[in-house]
Amino acid sequence: MAMSMGGGGKGKRRRAISDINVTPLVDVMLVLLVIFMITAPTLKEGFFVEIPQADATQQINIEDAFQVTVTEAGLVLKPGAQTDDLKYDRLTDLIADLGKYKKEQDAAQKPITVMIVGDRNARYERIMHVWNAVRNAGISQVSLQVDPGAPADVIEAGKS
Repeated sequence: MAMSMGGGGKGKRRRAISDINVTPLVDVMLVLLVIFMITAPTLKEGFFVEIPQADATQQINIEDAFQVTVTEAGLVLKPGAQTDDLKYDRLTDLIADLGKYKKEQDAAQKPITVMIVGDRNARYERIMHVWNAVRNAGISQVSLQVDPGAPADVIEAGKS
C-alpha cells in the first residue's frame, strides 16, 4: 500500500493519501488463470466405460432418457455419475428412481426411455439384472448403448 503525504509548508495540515496498488492482485489472478487453463483439460470427465460395438444399430433421442451405467466391476451407477460413489447399492433403489422418472415423463407427456450403458467387459448377468429391474419398474422401452461399427472379433473372424 502506497502512501504519500500532501502539503509541505508550515502550518498547513498534512493529509494522508492512501491508494490501493492493484498490480500484485492482477499478477496473482493471471497466475491462477494460467494454472487453471493448464490443469482443466487434464481433469477426468465422467466415468470411463468401454462400450461394445455393433453393426446393426438404431439411433434414438437420448435427451430425456434415463441412463444407467454398468461398470466392468458390476457397479450400477446413477444417471450423471462422475465417480462410483453415486451407485445403486440395491436394485430396488434403481426401481424406485425409475418409478419417479416414469411419473415425471408421464406428467410432461414425454417418451419414457431407459438406456443401459454396459461396459464391454461387464458380466452379461449383471446387465440382465439391470434390464429386469427396468422391466419391473413398468418401463418397456429399454435400449443398450453400443458404438456403431462391426466388433473387432467379428472382423478378425471374417478374415480367416
